[in-house]
Amino acid sequence: MVYVLVSAMESCNSYVLMILSQLSIAVFIILQQSVVASSDAISPTILVLYEHLLSATLLSSLALLLDRANRPKVSLPFLFWAFFAGFLQITLAQLMLTMSLRYITASFQSVAMNTTPVVVFVLAVACGREPFRFGGVQGQAKLWGFLVSAAGATVMVVFPDAEPHRLTGYPWTGDRSIGCLMAGLGILGAATGAILVEYVATKYSADLTLSAMMNVSGTIQTAMIAALTERDLSSWRVSSTGNLLTILYGGTAVTGLTYLATNWCIHKEGPVFTSAFSPLLIVFSFLLEMLILHHAAHLASIIGATLVVGGLYLLLWAKSKDHKMMKIVIEGQSHAIEGSTAEPLLLNNV
Repeated sequence: MVYVLVSAMESCNSYVLMILSQLSIAVFIILQQSVVASSDAISPTILVLYEHLLSATLLSSLALLLDRANRPKVSLPFLFWAFFAGFLQITLAQLMLTMSLRYITASFQSVAMNTTPVVVFVLAVACGREPFRFGGVQGQAKLWGFLVSAAGATVMVVFPDAEPHRLTGYPWTGDRSIGCLMAGLGILGAATGAILVEYVATKYSADLTLSAMMNVSGTIQTAMIAALTERDLSSWRVSSTGNLLTILYGGTAVTGLTYLATNWCIHKEGPVFTSAFSPLLIVFSFLLEMLILHHAAHLASIIGATLVVGGLYLLLWAKSKDHKMMKIVIEGQSHAIEGSTAEPLLLNNV
C-alpha cells in the first residue's frame, strides 16, 4: 500500500498534485473554521498539535520504510535547517493561520493566502533563486500573472457579500485586524519556509525524511507552546466528532500527504511554481461554500474566478518557458563537453 502510494506520486504530474493539494486544503480550512468558531471550540494550539502529531507519525513511518536504501547521512546542519523549516512552516505558519480563523472567515483567509505567491516571488528574486527580468516578456508575464490572480481572488470573495460572516454561517468574532495580522505572519512564515525547503532539498535528496524531520520538529515546538499556554487539562480533550474528524483529515490528507506532495513539487519545480497554484484555493473555497452552504454565485465571483485562472496560467506559461530555456542550456553544455578534447579543468576556467 505504501509503495503504491509513493510510486503513484512519483509518476503523477506536478500540476495534478498541486491541484489536488489545493482542493484538500480548501476542505480543511472550512473544517477548521467550523471547529475553532463553534460553541465547543477546540484550542487552535491543541488542534495544530494533534494534527501534526498524526502527520509526523505517518511521514516518519513512510521515511523509515522507503528511504532506508537512499537516505543520505543526517548531519548537524541538516537537523538545524529542518528544525528551522519546521518552525516556519508549522509552528509559525500553521499555528497563526489556524488561530486567525477565530477572527476571520475561511474565505477571507483563502484570499489572504493568495498573496503568498507574491511574497515567495519577491523572496525568491531577492535570494537569487528565481530568474526575473522586468523588461523581458517572461518577467512581465510572471508579474502580471501574480497581479491578475490576486485581483481576481479579491473580486471573487470581497464583492459578492459585504458581510463576510454570512459566507460560512459562523459568527464574526473579535477584531478583524488581529486575524489579518495573524494571517500575515503565517503567510510570511510559509513563504520563507518554501524558499528554505527548496534550498535544503537540493542538498538532501530524501524528500520523505526531510518532510518527516520538519514535521517532527514543528510538532515538538508546538507541544512546547501548548504546554505553556494550555494549563487546563480539559482543553486537551477532543470533545466532539467534528473535532476528531478535522484532526484525522488534517493529520493524514493535509499536513501529511498534501504536505509531502507540496514539498516534493517544491524540490522538483521550485517554490514559485507551487505557490502559483494558490489562486485555486480561492476557487475551491468558494465552490465548496456554494455547494455546502448554498450561497448563490454572483457575477463578480464569476469574473473573479476567470481572472484567477487566467493569471495562474499566465504565470505557468512563463515558468514553462524558463524550464525550456534551462533545458536547452543544459543540453548545449552537455554536448559541448562531450565533443571537446580539452581538459576538464580548462573547461571550468573558460
